[in-house]
Amino acid sequence: MSLGIVVALVAEAQVLTETALRAGEGIVIAPGLRLRLCGMGPESAAQAAEALLAEGVGALLAFGTAGALGPALRPGVLLLPERVLFAGRDYAVATPWRSRVAAQIHGEVLSGPLLTVATACAQSAEKRALHVRSGAVAVDMESGAVAAVATAAGKPFLVLRALVDPVERDLPRSALVAVDAYGRLRLSALLAALARRPSEIAALLRLGREMNAALQSLGSAWRQLGPAGIAP
Repeated sequence: MSLGIVVALVAEAQVLTETALRAGEGIVIAPGLRLRLCGMGPESAAQAAEALLAEGVGALLAFGTAGALGPALRPGVLLLPERVLFAGRDYAVATPWRSRVAAQIHGEVLSGPLLTVATACAQSAEKRALHVRSGAVAVDMESGAVAAVATAAGKPFLVLRALVDPVERDLPRSALVAVDAYGRLRLSALLAALARRPSEIAALLRLGREMNAALQSLGSAWRQLGPAGIAP
């Protein structure tokens, strides 16, 4: 069965292929394996998932990074959720497929629920409240939309993500304006934000290290799996 992979950020796509993707572009990265770069947000993710299904894939994978909601979860921890919560619905991933993938990954892999939201969760208090209300261990902005498209089409789906920011930490406000929807640096916006809030430089550097830890974990998982191991 062919697989379509949805990623939001350029850095996430670079884990899977050295080919430079343009915004919104989809490419074949291996036989039976298509990748589409969608940008952040559920609407963009849904459009990418629908495009992949129109191209003939038989299953969907949401791949990339997420923010921690559960306590004591460190950057770089992998998440293969059994359920994805989005827009008031609870979507179950394809259990046999998830079990095969999880068995091939060495090290800790979380299984708890993932929550998908429409806007970035920047404040620790907000993240803690989401954890209490939903029971989710992590949050992202795309997986739920992929799950909804797959479910509506009667196709299996899976999610593989790595955690970036811990729940106890606020995201620096400058980080929210420093990148575009695909995670590409907007240098002028970053410099302007730091001119207003120079105290955030240390927090930005720390966030960069945490993002690198997440991408390294994704890369390690991908090397263990490869196209054959991730196949549904």
